[in-house]
Amino acid sequence: MRICCPHCGEASITRTSKRPSPTLYEVYAQCINPACGWGGKIYVEFAKTLTLSRDPNTDIRIPMEPGHRRACMEQLAALNG
Repeated sequence: MRICCPHCGEASITRTSKRPSPTLYEVYAQCINPACGWGGKIYVEFAKTLTLSRDPNTDIRIPMEPGHRRACMEQLAALNG
């Protein structure tokens, strides 16, 4: 994933990151353009499930996209039916 500086549009590099929860990363980024010099924090969050895990963690709750949910429910019904 390429993250561009919100000010000058050049690439940004990751300086460090933290994972405060299983579904969220805090990424500290720095613009590579020395004339800009922007630095900041970016949040990366797991927002939607598209495919179910084959080894799910029951403590994790990531909502499913409605269309994908319907397809998964049909697949589960076919397996159980």
